[in-house]
Amino acid sequence: MEIIGRINRRKIYYVQIRNNPEWKHSLPKNDWVAFSIADIEDEELVPPAVKICMDKNVSYVCSAGTLANWTENYFDEEISWRIVEFEMQNKKEFDFNISPVTTAHENFEEGFWFATTLAHKNDFNINRVICLDFTKKKVKQHLIKLVNKINNGWLPNDVKYDS
Repeated sequence: MEIIGRINRRKIYYVQIRNNPEWKHSLPKNDWVAFSIADIEDEELVPPAVKICMDKNVSYVCSAGTLANWTENYFDEEISWRIVEFEMQNKKEFDFNISPVTTAHENFEEGFWFATTLAHKNDFNINRVICLDFTKKKVKQHLIKLVNKINNGWLPNDVKYDS
């Protein structure tokens, strides 16, 4: 994992998932935003990564790429299973205020802007955004350009397009 920039008080990190089995060891232990980028050919990589992110106490997940909605749904499903498991084991209701929040973004640039500037949870000190790149095309340079644009006041438009 490498730092690719900073937006306000948030440090932006990049980690390439494909062909990098050690990526999971560099994730923070809590209070972070995952910005996942996955396309159709990355589908088999997402389920194990979701479990790893959940084990590392991700606070907020913003999904982009052609699999954005599918990835968000997979996170939501894993969150639901963990809530059920918690309630069965502890015989009490789960506190949904500590559950991760998920979003899907059809517009890649808007999703990155949201993850780096707006995604937050009350009572959580989120100061790291980890860009999880599942893709073969590797979007690191595009993300670096977006960091610079955002730091210069750029705002995304509403046009739908893929990463």
